[in-house]
Amino acid sequence: MHVTIRLSEVPLHLYQPLAGFAALEKEGKLRCTFERLRPGSPHVLPYNMFEVVADDGLRFIYDMNDGYENLLPDAREMPSFYSGLLNRCNLLFKRSFDSRKNAMLCAPQKVRPTPPNFLVTLPGNPAHLPVPCDPRREKIKKLVRMLPGTAYANRHVLEDNLFAPPEPSAQPKILFMARLWDPAGDFPGQLTDAMAEERRRINESRAACIRLLRKEFGSRFYGGAAASPFAVREYPDVVLDDPSLARKDAYLAFMKTFDIQVSTMGLHGSTGWKFAEYLAASKAIVCEPLCYENAGGLADGEHYLSFTDADSCIARVHALLDDETRAQMMARNHAYAERYLRCKAFVQTTLRDAGVRI
Repeated sequence: MHVTIRLSEVPLHLYQPLAGFAALEKEGKLRCTFERLRPGSPHVLPYNMFEVVADDGLRFIYDMNDGYENLLPDAREMPSFYSGLLNRCNLLFKRSFDSRKNAMLCAPQKVRPTPPNFLVTLPGNPAHLPVPCDPRREKIKKLVRMLPGTAYANRHVLEDNLFAPPEPSAQPKILFMARLWDPAGDFPGQLTDAMAEERRRINESRAACIRLLRKEFGSRFYGGAAASPFAVREYPDVVLDDPSLARKDAYLAFMKTFDIQVSTMGLHGSTGWKFAEYLAASKAIVCEPLCYENAGGLADGEHYLSFTDADSCIARVHALLDDETRAQMMARNHAYAERYLRCKAFVQTTLRDAGVRI
């Protein structure tokens, strides 16, 4: 089967599926042509999306956005925005999949969930290279990521560095590292009032959990917020005592030494990258309820334990201190990650959903 993969802007969210297509081509299961669109092309898609066109005429759009409204100045435009996309494709694979929101669209049956998204890649991934639609700043960042000695080099997020079998510890430790978001945004007018309020809620939830986890578990817990001007100014008591651990390379290595990982809701209700990183590393997970559905049937009580406030977060962590409960969850998460989260498996899952046999 031959497919043409049309690339508009290629941010980090697209590395996982694009690496999967490249891996399938390398194995001889697909023939791929990567078409790097120029600004102004009629085929250019919105941010965090790319299009796959098969020789038989089937068209698929992959949408790795955090939510449904995050690209829109007015949330009321969402149905017409997505209906326009659905009219140009046979299926739209959506990272943040919500059946209720899909019901508002012209063809909800065309929208399908993907497995969780995170920054993972493979050598030779075409996403590593700058494309014409990338902003100048992103083109420079891509060139820096190709340098192996930098803290954010692509080599740090290769599959082999992120995936690990479960190794339950006799003395389990708990980790929760997060970032805080400035409700004022990066520039005036960037955020609506609803977006700013969401950031305030996320900040308060994360800070409350960090404070209570420190109090409850003492030296068995490590965590805090990444240092930023906003975090240092507004939440100085929860800022990480070692800012270097927030660097991608340091964080990924450090994270693997903890059995139990805490995760909270991301912007626009998204399932953050950390959640998928925890799955890939075969960790036991405590998290806020997932707002969106995922391919493969991730389930509360099986792959994670959900909490709604800092007190219930503490209770869920205590439940995972039970050796058998924790080991079983780690084993289930390892099996899920191998089946759905590796780059090739991510793409195979979506193509199977589309009835494509490879």
